[in-house]
Amino acid sequence: SGAHTLGRCHKERSGFEGAWTSNPLIFDNSYFKELLSGEREGLLQLPSDKALLEDPVFRSYVEKYAADEDAFFADYAEAHLKLSELGFAEEYQ
Repeated sequence: SGAHTLGRCHKERSGFEGAWTSNPLIFDNSYFKELLSGEREGLLQLPSDKALLEDPVFRSYVEKYAADEDAFFADYAEAHLKLSELGFAEEYQ
């Protein structure tokens, strides 16, 4: 969900429309701040986003990243690296 700090949903692709943050072109911790502040007109919060607040373990991460952008950047970089190292499977026909 941390990637939701960038971009937006497009109705024709997902059924949902809107951005998660006020400035969807900036990579920062605003997604987590927005989650904690509750729903705001013009910003999107999917059921999967709201679920992060309902689970105590995930909520602790939301609170941590909302308060400490450097912690979010460090954890995101580590997770992104792990995902990129997984590689991909060739598509066979």
